[in-house]
Amino acid sequence: MSAPGAAYTPPIDQPPPVAAGSPYGGFWVRFAAHFVDGFIIGIGMAVIAFAWTLASGFRSDSGAANLLPLILIAVGQIYHACFVSSARMATPGKRLCGLYVTDLQGRRLSFGRALARNMAALLSYLTLYIGFIMAGFTERKQALHDKIAGTLVHRQPGGSAATAIAIVVAAFILVAIIGVLAAVAIPAYQDYTVRARVSGVVVAMSGTKAPISEYAARKGAWPTTWEQVESAGGAHPMRQVPEASRSFVDDIRLEQGGEVVAIVRIRGKTGQVRMTPRKTGDKVEWTCSSDPEIRKYVPVSCRS
Repeated sequence: MSAPGAAYTPPIDQPPPVAAGSPYGGFWVRFAAHFVDGFIIGIGMAVIAFAWTLASGFRSDSGAANLLPLILIAVGQIYHACFVSSARMATPGKRLCGLYVTDLQGRRLSFGRALARNMAALLSYLTLYIGFIMAGFTERKQALHDKIAGTLVHRQPGGSAATAIAIVVAAFILVAIIGVLAAVAIPAYQDYTVRARVSGVVVAMSGTKAPISEYAARKGAWPTTWEQVESAGGAHPMRQVPEASRSFVDDIRLEQGGEVVAIVRIRGKTGQVRMTPRKTGDKVEWTCSSDPEIRKYVPVSCRS
């Protein structure tokens, strides 16, 4: 007899021996196995989501961000299907609890059937979890998705949920701590990253202050085109925007009175950042302001 929770590796297409008494996994042992797997999947999804968000530049309005939920759903489905259709016929959570899945004749499931079984579990969610609770009182401990897919969840001799339940409790505590830290740290880091990139736009705008002031001092009037700014030693600010910041700015315009206006788009919100000159005697003073929609992402000096 194997030790409680010990891994069992059956030959291909040949199930391991079943426990004496009830040979099937009931509700609570399956509940424990489900949450062990949920913890494993959750860690994997968190890593994928963070990497995917980094790759999409923290842009919630990007096509990549819109695809992320579908990818995470697919990961969960494939995880279950791959493990259940493997030689061990069980996910890591089920193995820990001494469970394995077969068809009604005790044979190993194909990948397609295992995938269909897991997708059928969505119906158990839609029935307000009644489909899962069925595993506690049906004759062969079949949940709704087991009946739909024609499968059985067997219990290995010596299999116990005690270890798995202890792991689940510890995992929940750990996840709660990580969740609290992540809830604070990840948004803060995302905001910091966006601010750093938007600052690149503001720095490029600031590079036009001196040539605009120089042009106004020589000509006695504010420039009206970027060519005039370039004649005073400046450059078009769009060419000075760093590569990492370009996705956040649609255009930088030169308005009347020498005002420089950037059209900035951040997380689906569009607003303006304005650098406005004011001539006082022989001196030119500049003020920076921004629209409320994007104010939290611009430098402090431009939040008026």
